[in-house]
Amino acid sequence: MKLFRQLKSLFSKKSPELKKFEKRLQYTFGNPYYLEKAITHRSIQNHQIGNYERLEFLGDAIIDQVVSNWLFNKYPKSDEGTLTIKRSSLVNSNFLSILGKNLKVMDVVRIEQSVNTKDPKVIANISADVYEAIAGAIYLDGGFHEASKFIHNTLCLSEHLTGEDQNYKGRLIEFCHGNNLPTPQFNVVESQGPEHEKIFIINVVISSKYSWRGTGSTKKS
Repeated sequence: MKLFRQLKSLFSKKSPELKKFEKRLQYTFGNPYYLEKAITHRSIQNHQIGNYERLEFLGDAIIDQVVSNWLFNKYPKSDEGTLTIKRSSLVNSNFLSILGKNLKVMDVVRIEQSVNTKDPKVIANISADVYEAIAGAIYLDGGFHEASKFIHNTLCLSEHLTGEDQNYKGRLIEFCHGNNLPTPQFNVVESQGPEHEKIFIINVVISSKYSWRGTGSTKKS
């Protein structure tokens, strides 16, 4: 408790950049400790408050719950499969990275200079992670209602920015099931390059007659 009070006192004053950031979030933190934690990358060693990874874990679960409930009520005639596809298009890292970029999270992230923040893939990953961490931070600071409001204002209202057609893996599985074909198998043939610039070679097999190979900077792409 004593340590928590010391940390709360340490982060009781917000910088002008964080106040601007809160305006973009449409939420003001009562305890800036949570905000500071949500924007601290794991590359920052020995930081008093740690990094955002635990908040990211919490935020992921909250986003999933809020989006599931929202879709259930918005589309009363959609079946489970359709709702699952819609949810997948909204909670995947690609879409969350767009939301993080819209909030300009990279302007406030605490990160070591050794991290290559000029790499689009690195920026996308961090932007998605910080968005989830912020959702978790708002939940801890203001409760589920405030976290839900943040997700609605930023994610649900941006539904038009995502396309369900991007869920190609899900569509291929549905196509196979609907046409009495075996479930497709997705196999990593090879990965090349350093960790932050990986190139994956993926083989997709439906049967002994049908197989395709593709490459991309992520397994999904």
